[in-house]
Amino acid sequence: MLTDPQTSGGLLVSCAPEAADRLVEDIRAAGYPAACRIGAVVSGAGTLKVRDLGNG
Repeated sequence: MLTDPQTSGGLLVSCAPEAADRLVEDIRAAGYPAACRIGAVVSGAGTLKVRDLGNG
């Protein structure tokens, strides 16, 4: 989990892929409706691919 007070204290949380949907649901239920998945870590050749998931 990472937090950055320079950006209103936003959080970046990492979890196992199979736990992601439940984690987002739990965070939203705790009163943070803007919680969303923003990406995935995959194996590869060290390139960076940015894709807008359109849910935030």
